[in-house]
Amino acid sequence: MWKKGTILALVGFLSGLAVSLFFILTGSSKGLTSADLPHLLIGGIYGAVACVSSLLYEIEKWSIARITATHFLSMIILFCLVAFSMGWFTPADSVFWITIGVMAAVYILIWLFMYLSCRREIQKMNDSLEKLKSQKERD
Repeated sequence: MWKKGTILALVGFLSGLAVSLFFILTGSSKGLTSADLPHLLIGGIYGAVACVSSLLYEIEKWSIARITATHFLSMIILFCLVAFSMGWFTPADSVFWITIGVMAAVYILIWLFMYLSCRREIQKMNDSLEKLKSQKERD
């Protein structure tokens, strides 16, 4: 698990760095400056935490709802810390609340997809068991 977490952290950090770099370069006429370093680092850290926290989905004892809610809360808390400390938003900004709403909608879709996917797999297993059971009864 540590090896996988380390790889995910590295991939997430580089992805977050790339996304931050993209937004800096497309949103600035000055190009990349030393003032952008905190934004790059925080983008990388956010990406690393997002990727590593996906390991929550491998906890078999937890329900899909619990995992999704835990991941959502960790991402919202981290987003708020980053957004407020970097001065991107304040709680009074309507864009901040729209962003939170979009994130919540995405997580609802993630939960629904995971739920339906697991339900389909369980149905397949039950069908296979029924088929096996009926074959045994015929023999």
